[in-house]
Amino acid sequence: MTDFFNLWCDPPEDEAVGSHTARVFASNDDAAGVAAVVALLPQTYATTKNLELVAELRGKKGVAKLLSKKAPRTKAGRSGDMGEILGTEYVNSTLGYSTGPSRLIQRDHQEWALRGDDVLGARMRGKKVEFVKVEAKSAIKAPKSLIQQARTGLLRNGDLASPHSLAQFAERLLETEEDLGRAINIVLLDDGLRAGYLAHVMFIFTENDSKISDAIRDDLKAYSGKVKQTTVTVRVGAHQAFIADSYDKVVKYAP
Repeated sequence: MTDFFNLWCDPPEDEAVGSHTARVFASNDDAAGVAAVVALLPQTYATTKNLELVAELRGKKGVAKLLSKKAPRTKAGRSGDMGEILGTEYVNSTLGYSTGPSRLIQRDHQEWALRGDDVLGARMRGKKVEFVKVEAKSAIKAPKSLIQQARTGLLRNGDLASPHSLAQFAERLLETEEDLGRAINIVLLDDGLRAGYLAHVMFIFTENDSKISDAIRDDLKAYSGKVKQTTVTVRVGAHQAFIADSYDKVVKYAP
């Protein structure tokens, strides 16, 4: 599997903060990053079956029109989704967890923020299921207040993924990876999720400078729980332009 971020970012820089890790990806080609994201967006908002049907009925213009009705139009909505989309791809292509079909496909309204855990991933290790819980943020700058918001999300439910989010995750996985979805259901029905089988990722998409911030270091130092922590910061040259270009290229054929 090709690491998605290797297509447009320099190799990551890692810094150990106690027993945890702060990682930074810096874009070396925003245009290549936009192209990589554009390839992800259709299946983020629509099922493969529906995309194929609409393409058969109305071609590229039809697909663009469908996506224009499902993807957010506001800057805030697109920014929020972009953080989740990139965080999901990090879990998939960099860490090797499965995330199942996008939860954004079933959102009730294109501008409504989804509740629950931003991204969940799972993989089998022998007979055990390993999980990752991601809190994703997207903003031009990443001040201390944004890091605190992300930490609050990771701390919910006693550091664990919520049972409701896990149940929804298992149901989505049944469509594509039935064995893994079944295994997650067994975890839910038996002993429940435990900290020893869970990792946290705080994922930040921003255009701040390329260094690891003191706010991130302080946050990792202050964490006193039992879950392994990684903070991943993806930095681009122009945050808002990156997001706008990505969405505009997907919906440009919409009448």
